[in-house]
Amino acid sequence: DGFLNANKSNSLFGSGMVDFAGSGVVHLTGGLTALIASKILGPRKDRFNEDLGNPLHVPNPIHGYSVSLQVLGTLLLWFGWYGFNAGSVTFVSTEEWANVAALATLTTTLSAASGTITA
Repeated sequence: DGFLNANKSNSLFGSGMVDFAGSGVVHLTGGLTALIASKILGPRKDRFNEDLGNPLHVPNPIHGYSVSLQVLGTLLLWFGWYGFNAGSVTFVSTEEWANVAALATLTTTLSAASGTITA
């Protein structure tokens, strides 16, 4: 019965925001962990400084890797998101819950399409 519960009529103090499948907590935790890790690890070695430690005027480029593996990984993640996002509606016993699962699937498709267009 938390303040972001999908079954409450007054979610997030009346703003209407619902934390579907705990995405807010998951992304907050991941982002905060990445921020702390990047602060601890620092910049990439030899990216901004030469071997003697003097700063470079232009950073060294980061070379790409296998494009086919990048595409395969993207497709695997996309396929998994369909199962996770629609599957987060733990049961589809009524038409209302079926509509929620359909909306989650539609949002997943539109998000992937938007990311493809803007990338």
